[in-house]
Amino acid sequence: MNRYNAILITFTLTAISLSASAAGYFELQVADPDYKPLQVGVWYPTDKPPPSLPNTEYELAVAIDAPAASINGGLIVISHGYSGWYGGHADTAIALADAGYVVAAPSHAGNTWSDMSASVGEWLIHRPRQISRVIDAVTEHAAFASHIDATKIGAYGFSAGGYTAIGLIGGVPDLDHAQQHCNTHPTEFVCAEGLIDAMFSADVRALPPESWGADPRISAAAISAPALAFAYTEESLKNVKADLQLWSGELDDSVPTNTNAALFAKRLPVPPETHWIEKAGHFAFMTVSCRDSFKKADPEEYQIICGDQDGFDRKLFHQQMHIEMIRFFNESFGISH
Repeated sequence: MNRYNAILITFTLTAISLSASAAGYFELQVADPDYKPLQVGVWYPTDKPPPSLPNTEYELAVAIDAPAASINGGLIVISHGYSGWYGGHADTAIALADAGYVVAAPSHAGNTWSDMSASVGEWLIHRPRQISRVIDAVTEHAAFASHIDATKIGAYGFSAGGYTAIGLIGGVPDLDHAQQHCNTHPTEFVCAEGLIDAMFSADVRALPPESWGADPRISAAAISAPALAFAYTEESLKNVKADLQLWSGELDDSVPTNTNAALFAKRLPVPPETHWIEKAGHFAFMTVSCRDSFKKADPEEYQIICGDQDGFDRKLFHQQMHIEMIRFFNESFGISH
């Protein structure tokens, strides 16, 4: 049996076993004394049957405010991409919750679709700290405090959320190295958009290493399409100890695999688990946005975010990705299936 068929069979059995219950869900407001309050989506396992119709803003069905049940001790925090929102990876959050995890995802204040007020220098620093605030709030929450094991905290980050996750596990960008990269790769998206220049203008190079948000509580991270991954060197990644799973689409024009995820993987102290996905573009790691209402409202933007090369099935890919991600976190945390 090849790996592809094994994954499909595993998915089918998993889906059957989880069909009797929904993921629980509620929204949480988390204070951030250093900036603005955070709106957070929280998903978790519950025994309550799933509703028959979608009942959320992200148009998926969950058991709102249901009591938690069968938590496996793990907490996964999710960091969305630039100008995204807490519901942008809700399908992944639900898959993790169905597997027993508590999952929490903030809308990054100042760098979310409804509030893009943060400058480059601000959101670079705010993002990792905001995730740490969410970990504080969820691990202290009455519903979860006695169920989350402090040694089983992980992160999933997409694009700018991938940058966020790198900071959380101890990576510190090397801006001089990043500028050299842009000099030789001027068409790289973040270079062409002036992000590195903006980082220099904000003088973030002068910040001490601890400003980049390392949180030792995070012992495993899954990262997809990691933005700014070229900005790290072996030296600036020397403190990364977390288990890592890297994902990248081989057709990603925004964060090309060869100059981001692949370089990053080579520079880590310990080689990560890698998944380079054929025919996948940058936004292949998102499905929640790809709804008919979006297609009707803005067909051009819909094509950018939701258009895929012929032969790439995004929903099937997410099913496979979720299986691999759950396996990765289970193995990292020593959680049995």
